[in-house]
Amino acid sequence: MKIESIQSIITEKNIIILSPHYDDVLFMMGGYISEMKKEGHISDKEFEIKLLFSRSNYQARTGESNFDTSIERIKMATGNRLIEDQNCINELLGEFNYHYELMGEDESLIRGKFLADSRLEFPHGTYKDFDQKDDKIFERMKNRVKSYAMRSDTAVIFPLAIKEHIDHFIAREAGIVVARELGSKMKATFYFIEDKPYAGLANEEELDRTENFIAENRLESRLFTYDPELMIDLAFHHYISQVEEVYKKGVRSRASFWKTKMKVDHALDRICVFKP
Repeated sequence: MKIESIQSIITEKNIIILSPHYDDVLFMMGGYISEMKKEGHISDKEFEIKLLFSRSNYQARTGESNFDTSIERIKMATGNRLIEDQNCINELLGEFNYHYELMGEDESLIRGKFLADSRLEFPHGTYKDFDQKDDKIFERMKNRVKSYAMRSDTAVIFPLAIKEHIDHFIAREAGIVVARELGSKMKATFYFIEDKPYAGLANEEELDRTENFIAENRLESRLFTYDPELMIDLAFHHYISQVEEVYKKGVRSRASFWKTKMKVDHALDRICVFKP
């Protein structure tokens, strides 16, 4: 594993980001995008954002109200989160410099999932936790991914699903299942990026599961320099209804982990590429 120039991290011109939730473009790809901007290469890429679980009832620090699945709550939460997301991505990529599509899936709390025992408010889940709704979402997700896989000169970005938020897990698994099924028939390239702040708050067992996923699927890790403080600043400026203080610790901790591991004096992020 080595540190690479930001231009060599993703070689394809077209980048499709499969963002599970309204803040995940920033927490997955914000570091990459910011570095590409700094180096003057962002105009070399075309970005499409697919907001997967776009019907939300979540608002940070509202307690039991996050289990309110009424249409009024969904309208309020989805509206707030949508505007926050677009404002942040506008700052990252520039207004009208990207395509943005809402996929219309219900977020996990609307589907009746329970919060994990964690400092973060999120429902944990893997295959054993799937119910009938999740199974149907998973099938739809795989079908969408298959169509993206046949696009030439295209990178498709999935979360690594560190700590296994069930929505992130569904997105990741749709990607890897399709990648293994299509293999060399794929025209696109699939990338799996560390999702923050989960990466910096995961315990050793959770991180081991992620490393096993990478090893079992023979993903190639690529490290690149980025500024975690810029990511934090953007998050706390734009996502006022979504972020909590623990997010800062998660982002900083993971950046520090890679800095220490690689024995460098700057923060790092990691993306992994599937090689058929």
